[in-house]
Amino acid sequence: MITRRGVLRGVTGAAMGIAAGGALAACGGGGEEPAATEASATPRKGGKLRAAFIGGSAESTDPTLAANVGIDYVRARLVWDTLGELDGGKAVWRLAESVEPNADATKWTVRVRQGVTFSDGRQLTAKDVLFSLRTLVEKRSPQGGFITHLDLKNARAKDARTVELPLTMPDGFFDLALAHSMFVFPDGTKDLTKAVGSGPYTLKKWQAGRSGILVPRADYWDGDNGGPYLDELELVSVTDAAARLSGLKSGQFGYAGGLGLTAVRTERGNDALRIELPPKDLWVDLTLTMNRGLKPFTDERVVRAVKLALDRESLVRTVTLGQGEAGNDLVGAHQPYFDTGIAQTAHDPEQAKKLLSEAGADGLAVTIRTSNYDYGTEESAAAAVPMLAKAGIKASLDKVPAADYYSDFKTILGTPLQTAAYHPNPLPLMIRTYYGSTAPFPLTGTKDAAQADPLIAAMNRATGEKERAARVADVQEYLHEHGGDALFARVPTVSGAAAATHGVKPRGYADYPSRAVAAPPPGWALVRRPPRSRGCGPNSAWTGPR
Repeated sequence: MITRRGVLRGVTGAAMGIAAGGALAACGGGGEEPAATEASATPRKGGKLRAAFIGGSAESTDPTLAANVGIDYVRARLVWDTLGELDGGKAVWRLAESVEPNADATKWTVRVRQGVTFSDGRQLTAKDVLFSLRTLVEKRSPQGGFITHLDLKNARAKDARTVELPLTMPDGFFDLALAHSMFVFPDGTKDLTKAVGSGPYTLKKWQAGRSGILVPRADYWDGDNGGPYLDELELVSVTDAAARLSGLKSGQFGYAGGLGLTAVRTERGNDALRIELPPKDLWVDLTLTMNRGLKPFTDERVVRAVKLALDRESLVRTVTLGQGEAGNDLVGAHQPYFDTGIAQTAHDPEQAKKLLSEAGADGLAVTIRTSNYDYGTEESAAAAVPMLAKAGIKASLDKVPAADYYSDFKTILGTPLQTAAYHPNPLPLMIRTYYGSTAPFPLTGTKDAAQADPLIAAMNRATGEKERAARVADVQEYLHEHGGDALFARVPTVSGAAAATHGVKPRGYADYPSRAVAAPPPGWALVRRPPRSRGCGPNSAWTGPR
């Protein structure tokens, strides 16, 4: 995500189209020379930056749609501020001054920050916050899927600065949901494509699929440290990752997101630019998902055998080009609440054979449904075939066109074995997105709901950091032992900056929210979009996480 603190030091960028929202403390490339160098701690005002991100004809200036296209989200975080943002998996409040639960986490109270104005001069009030949250849910925005248990009928603006948000179920992690890209716009806005924002920039000119020009606000509420610094920021829509890298190398752009893992190798010795990776808590999880409700994975021994058959270190070397790390069958590594005490799943094909024999599954044949929609999924499926063979499992691939892979939800939930890429999100929110009977995307099925549901419900009710950590750990222990994810590797996303562009600090999540937020509830339409570019360039194919 893009952080406003970063904007004030220059301009927010997004490594991998929001892989790293960050600040360009000194900006150059595609414009005037930067006002500072890497060694300089104090940037000067002025200059223009051209930054390239993935986009296309589906772009929109509607903030409720911003999470569906990478460049839209970059622009939105510059024009509209949010209630809060996530930094290191923790909530950092922006337009909210504070967010507090009641004793049983069934009601949350938001205290709205004082002294904030929209770009048209209107003062921010509690009514604006309530209207925005209601709109995000009713318009079925991706991030609205995180707060569908908000009791909108009884939610109210108690006074000019206080919003009371009752829930239909206890949620001790509702603060993390509220910190996840909840854009705020004025109460009563009719045309959302023209909604004014309270962010550091305003949109001067824009053309879908081409570019947009943003100019700074002199009256930005969080400008005490002298920013925003740029005279002008141009966000350029470039669909192809190779073209973004080429433009960065030629000096056409000062910053580019979504460059792909190959850029790490090919540009390692290029002093004219810097290739940057986000922190490990923002990496993408690659997994083989086994639906525990479908044969042969109804037998836990078969599930365990597949996990033991995978040579994770080899997959890291080949699939992630040595840039990733081995996974341990659990989402959210390096995030707050992740249990580092759980033993790493070993590579043991002989033990896998033994388990298969005990399960009466000697000579087992399986099909892996896969696609090149996400970088590493098809590659890992192909690499897994000989590994599974060594354990006595004959695997074949069903390669699905990228544009079709996520288009049929019934097929997704009815497939015994398939590849998936889980994009980063606060760990408790990932757990309830993918696991349990109420999960919107239960790729591993709901066969074990009787065991998993009470653990997840206890996690949802937890308040206080100690209790939250304990309950999340309970769920992780269960999933590691009984879950259907053979999560074998974690892969970074990649961005690049010209040598004259400094201070990009990864913040937020390694993708824009359409891959990170909870899915729409049943009945919400999936949105088909072109496949994302190879090499981890973001482009959403549906309105929920994958």
